[in-house]
Amino acid sequence: MNTSKPSTGTGHYIHLFPIVMILPSMIACFAYANISQSYWDLFGLLIIIAFASMLLGGLLGFLFAIPKLNKNYNPHEDYDRSTKYMPNTNLEDVSDWLTKIIIGVTLTQLGRIPGYLQSIADYLIDNSNLMLQVDSARPLLIALIIYSFVAGFIIGYSYTRIYLPNLFSIMEENRKQKAEIALWKEEVRKKEEQLCNHPNSEDKPS
Repeated sequence: MNTSKPSTGTGHYIHLFPIVMILPSMIACFAYANISQSYWDLFGLLIIIAFASMLLGGLLGFLFAIPKLNKNYNPHEDYDRSTKYMPNTNLEDVSDWLTKIIIGVTLTQLGRIPGYLQSIADYLIDNSNLMLQVDSARPLLIALIIYSFVAGFIIGYSYTRIYLPNLFSIMEENRKQKAEIALWKEEVRKKEEQLCNHPNSEDKPS
């Protein structure tokens, strides 16, 4: 009885983790927007930048955390014969493919990443309608993009590792149950056919 309570509490507390990760970027956006006369416009712009970076990082974390199918798993022989379709692993293949490409491109372009970040910051400053013309705008934007991206990656990776394998397991168990039910129905049908073909077989003396 007592062992189930901590697990339930842990399940609830784990959802506070994304809030803790997002909160610093929200505080930074709020604090920086206070220096501008157009507070809400600047705050909204910074929030959009932060969430866009976080979404990109979360997508990358999802790709890195997609669970792999255990190809060494050998199901029961009857169950294997009753299965018409094998599980689709296209998502796993695409994840591996994109992960290798992203790692390769990142390693080859590692020295240019700071320049790319500065270019993004300059572009945002030039197109912000004079809201980001402060000297601290560029380092703030670069720090906000990096932090939000890393936070999104951690959140996406963690949630994918925690919940996606369980979802795949539930889907696989449902598939097994359907196959076992189909086998059971087939056995019942065969026995009914045998009884219909030999109705007096049970009355014969042993």
